[in-house]
Amino acid sequence: MHRLSLGLRRQWLSLMLTIILAGLLVNGLWGPSDAQDLLILRHHSDILMVKRDRLILDNAAFRERIARLKSDDAYLQRLIRLELGYVRPDELVYRFPKSDQP
Repeated sequence: MHRLSLGLRRQWLSLMLTIILAGLLVNGLWGPSDAQDLLILRHHSDILMVKRDRLILDNAAFRERIARLKSDDAYLQRLIRLELGYVRPDELVYRFPKSDQP
């Protein structure tokens, strides 16, 4: 009788541990913070890292442009001519009317 009682206790303990582990596994895979959420967060993190790298490159380009604007007079003159349409006093500008036909 004592052996039967000890065997039932062991089986009961094993059954309880199995149920607890199964519950933890189900909660880990399909709970509020499941594996799918982790994959979504990793994907979002990758997107943000790509965006961060692009912004770092843009900032470097802007810093270079600022440095050229401060130090390179020829670059500054070229930008003024292109963007604002300025010309030197000794230059002759030809303007053609825009036509609608190609």
